[in-house]
Amino acid sequence: MITTVVISLVAVFYLLGLGLEWLNYQRRNLPIPTSGQGIYDEAQYTKWLHYSMETSRHSVIVKTVSTALLLGLLGFGAFGWLEGQTNAWFAHPIIQTLAYLGVFMLVSTLIGLPFEYYATFVIEEKFGFNKTTPKTFWLDQLKNLLLTVILGGAILAGVNALYLAFAAQISLFILSAWALISLVMIIFFVLNTKVFVKLFNKLSPLPEGSLKNAIQGLADQVGFNVNAVWVMDASRRSTKLNAFFSGLGKTREVVLFDTLIEKLGEKEVLTVVAHELGHAVHKDVPRLLALQIGAFGVYAAIIGAILQSPALAQAFGLTGLHFGFSIVLFSILSEPLAFLLGIPIHYLLRKAEYTADAFAVHLAGKEPALHAFKILAQENLANLNPHPLYVWFYYNHPTIPQRLSAIEALRV
Repeated sequence: MITTVVISLVAVFYLLGLGLEWLNYQRRNLPIPTSGQGIYDEAQYTKWLHYSMETSRHSVIVKTVSTALLLGLLGFGAFGWLEGQTNAWFAHPIIQTLAYLGVFMLVSTLIGLPFEYYATFVIEEKFGFNKTTPKTFWLDQLKNLLLTVILGGAILAGVNALYLAFAAQISLFILSAWALISLVMIIFFVLNTKVFVKLFNKLSPLPEGSLKNAIQGLADQVGFNVNAVWVMDASRRSTKLNAFFSGLGKTREVVLFDTLIEKLGEKEVLTVVAHELGHAVHKDVPRLLALQIGAFGVYAAIIGAILQSPALAQAFGLTGLHFGFSIVLFSILSEPLAFLLGIPIHYLLRKAEYTADAFAVHLAGKEPALHAFKILAQENLANLNPHPLYVWFYYNHPTIPQRLSAIEALRV
């Protein structure tokens, strides 16, 4: 009964995701909304259409393979077999857990690698986005693996230690695990630009000049101290454009993709920076952080519930409660929950984007904002006509036509 419920849940949400992909795919030949007219010429629109179709098909294939693998592992007792192997290899319960999850992660990574390689060196290459060399690709994979093993392993070991300490008082385990994971997330957020971004990209100070002075001027207008403006060598991997802020409180760092500076004029770059300042002024980042911490509380409670039910593990061939399998089962059950929680969270994020856009228009002007979004759409091959349900479930930003319409309606 338990196995049927879990397997059915995985299958139902796979089919729901497949249905949303199909709905979105069917929109590819519809006319572009009026507000999006003129972004693509005929050649660019054809290119976007083909890119959209290929990425959609690839996404469906990846999801199908990963779901089939998961259902196979659940249905044929692979997790119970793995328990026997890792328990035979190691005696300490925390090492057993790390070995158990390490094997599962390694299998998942090895199966996913060919798809990631294909997406980078076939699809992204075909449409002119990819700038990643095979050397950079494999170095990125190695760095990701090391970070996962070292940091992920340390976090899991810490949570497992808390469980061993509070197994008889599950509420204390839930609270302490929630506190630990929340603290780690805040630390990672603070160290993002200072440590993690620099592991993968080179950050160079923006040269002195009118752009840097203008960015500092914008920040001064709204009472923020920009202690660094970095240019990131994003062009090593892709031609796509982006920018982001880092930090909390009144002191921030600005990171601009070198592709953004190359493709946009100074006024348009300032619009992008003003948009990020809008998020800072309206405290969107702390609000998102609070939402994520709240979600972690829910997730910690789910893990606690799983760890109180030996029958869940035994139904899949394990001898009894097993912390490693509980984490795997949590990841399976949390996906549908995250999918549902994503609906209100994505709504709030889209709302925040409209507010930040309006802030940018009032700070840097309407025409530069309109021009910037059109160039971003062109260079990133943005989908101008996704299905509304697809947007509702997956988009944390409004569509480009929606943003352009909202900007046009502003009075400045």
